[in-house]
Formats: sequence, structure tokens, C-alpha cells
Amino acid sequence: MRTPQQNRSTTSTDRMVQVTLDLLADGGLSAVTIAAVAEAAQSSNGSLYHRFGDRHGLLLAAQARAYEQITAETTSAFDAAEAAIASAKSPADVASQLARAAFDTFTRHRGASRAFLIESRDDADHAAATERFLHALAELVTDWLRRNLGATPTGAQAAWRLLFALGVSQALLDDTQVSAHPLAADQLATTTGRAILAVLAE
Repeated sequence: MRTPQQNRSTTSTDRMVQVTLDLLADGGLSAVTIAAVAEAAQSSNGSLYHRFGDRHGLLLAAQARAYEQITAETTSAFDAAEAAIASAKSPADVASQLARAAFDTFTRHRGASRAFLIESRDDADHAAATERFLHALAELVTDWLRRNLGATPTGAQAAWRLLFALGVSQALLDDTQVSAHPLAADQLATTTGRAILAVLAE
């Protein structure tokens, strides 16, 4: 039985977007060319132009996909944190769990974070998409902190900025670049969890 044309087209489009994200992870923006994506996606240059218009359109689609994935992973992390609360885990354990999840998410999306938060920040379309995403993510995070950990509005905003800043540093730099004294991921998450609890009370 033949696959419907629309399904084949969607699958091909998804593959092209995923290949773009993979290339960003491996080599940054400079690695993403129409030819490279077409080859890796087992497609053609013409097919990419037909679907995305040009390289800019392809990158915008990849940016949207990366931000959707980060949002979904954040929501999953909050679901896991709510389960931890229900099982009577301490606030410190929950905060550390959330910090580790945030760091892991940014690390998984290192290529996209570098490309769209840093490398393409001077592009108006990418910058606007990033601002919309970050504002929506900030609302998601701060609302959860207020509802589940009793954060004040100011404390929730401060905790969001702390998580975001440390998460982005995980995406941009290896720990050995940050300091000559390595800090294990669990140690960083535990300490950050304590810091989050401190700022939540503000």
C-alpha cells in the first residue's frame, strides 16, 4: 500500500529539519548549506527550496522545531517534578532535579542554542522568534514555580534568570572552559537547587 503523498511530504520535511539541527550540533551555522542538508536528508536542492523557500526559511523551521522540543522537554521535567513532590521529596531535591533537567535540556540542544541565541542574534526574524520563545518559556517556568513551590513573583523571575543563565552557559561552554576546577553535573545541580530555593523566597 502506498504512503499518501501528504504523509511522505511531511516525513521528508521533518527529515530535512532534523538534519539541519544535526548539522548545527556538529558544525554551527556555517555547516548548514542547502547542498549539505539535501545530501544528508537524501533529498534534492530543489525539494528544499520548494518546501522552505531558501536557507533562511529552512533555518527558521529548524529554530521553531528546536524551541518546540525545548518546551516539550521543560513540560516533561515539570511533570516529573510534580511526581517528586507527590512522593514527598524535599523542596531541595525537587529544585535540584529541575536544575539538572534544565542543564540537560540546554546541553542536548547545544547546537541550536548557539546558532539561534548567539550566532544569528543580529537577524531580525531569528531574534523575534527567540524573544517570543523565551518570553513564553519564562511564563511557563515562573508560573510553575509560583504554583508548586510557593515562589513570589520576584523570586520566580529571579529563579528563571538563574536557570536560563546557567543553562545557556552549559550550551555554550564545556565545564573545563568555565573553570580549571571541574564540577560534576550532579554537584552543580544540587548547589543550583539550593540557590533557586533561596531566590524563590525573595
